[in-house]
Amino acid sequence: MFDIKKFLDDREKRVELQNSLIKKFQVPLLTVRANYPGENKWEALPIEITDIVSEEIKLIFGDRIIHSDILENLEGKIYLFFINESAYSIKKTTIHFEENHLLGRCVDLDVYNIDGVGLSRSDFNLPKRKCLICDDLAFICGRTMKHSHQEIKDSIATKYIAYQNYIKLRDRIATTLSDLSLEGMIYEVSCFPGFGLVTPLTQGSHKDMNFFTFLTSSFTLKKGFKKIAEIMFSYLPLDIAFNLIREIGKEIEREMFKTTSGVNTHKGMIFLMGISVGATARALYEKRDFEDIQSIICEMTRDILKDFENIDASKKLTHGEKLFIESGFTGIRGEIKNGLDIIFKDSLEVFSSAVKLSNNINLSALHTLVYLMSRVEDSTIVYRHNFETLQKVKNEMGKIFSEGGVFSKEFDYFLNLEKKYIDSNISPGGSADLLAVTIFFYKVYTRNLFK
Repeated sequence: MFDIKKFLDDREKRVELQNSLIKKFQVPLLTVRANYPGENKWEALPIEITDIVSEEIKLIFGDRIIHSDILENLEGKIYLFFINESAYSIKKTTIHFEENHLLGRCVDLDVYNIDGVGLSRSDFNLPKRKCLICDDLAFICGRTMKHSHQEIKDSIATKYIAYQNYIKLRDRIATTLSDLSLEGMIYEVSCFPGFGLVTPLTQGSHKDMNFFTFLTSSFTLKKGFKKIAEIMFSYLPLDIAFNLIREIGKEIEREMFKTTSGVNTHKGMIFLMGISVGATARALYEKRDFEDIQSIICEMTRDILKDFENIDASKKLTHGEKLFIESGFTGIRGEIKNGLDIIFKDSLEVFSSAVKLSNNINLSALHTLVYLMSRVEDSTIVYRHNFETLQKVKNEMGKIFSEGGVFSKEFDYFLNLEKKYIDSNISPGGSADLLAVTIFFYKVYTRNLFK
């Protein structure tokens, strides 16, 4: 039999504990518990939903959670998160969660400020929450007992099933996109000749890496790109999702260096492909068109050049950071800021047309590489040499492309040009990254993921 006295006593003890911990940590509190009818709060479904939502809360707030706890009593399973962020900001995030997550209506996410006062939707000029089943306000339906407990439980079960179906779809999409990112990277490093890049037949202008170093590194990156796709294929606000995938990018970079024993094979690729995979996943989640990927990239990276405002010159700088400090050179960040215009308006069509013309992936990739080298402000070339060398490369490749690219000359011509670039220690790393992403988008488009 349900013990109402014990239930009320548990609630009172919870409030006392919450207030004491808020006083101790001096930060706002977020509590998570199931919004589940009936006396028994320990049925399997509400516990499972509470656990799922709490894991997502950990993902969203990350290291801003300075302390967490779990209460288990007649009220059910309750998670307490003490978060080093303003209560207003936390509540804003939880409201978005409640309104957009498939399980958002199945939980109560209560936020208390450092005075122990709970924030409500009315603080944001929002109406009270609606009923799980109909469009009436939840408290009205509850007061009039408009729906039976079983009807509400069935509705929650339906949402849980929808969530599980979403997880299966997310895994399928994330796996597909990470596979295609790997194809893009493998196709790029397999392109020969590479004008100083690593290829299956030569180390190019690189002494510390070879084709197999790239293969090993590429498979490591693939795992991280799957995580990025999972984050972006979600309800998360774009700014929060972007910050999360940037942290994943740092994890991928650490794994890359571990895999390659400290050799930088793909640092630029992690940044560029990560954003491309993420934007594609978001477009698929929102059921938008392939052409919308570019606008998503622009939206999610609108502040990307602000990275240069916070450069700590006392720390080890990247090639791009050094070049920006020295000459205001924005490199790949500038390409990203422009929504990868060079791919969506140019190189994607160059590669696609070459494939139709030749039915030869290597020639098509080589032809596209020539084009990209004629256009890209390649920080790798500048870092290894100077802007004058970059301009010479662009002029030379521009002339070749204007004359028909790889389809206008004998293959030996490009083999000799490859030798010349290796002897000159030139390596068009920025163009190589853009080639891999071009092939990735080509694969995405031709796989008909957008229908």
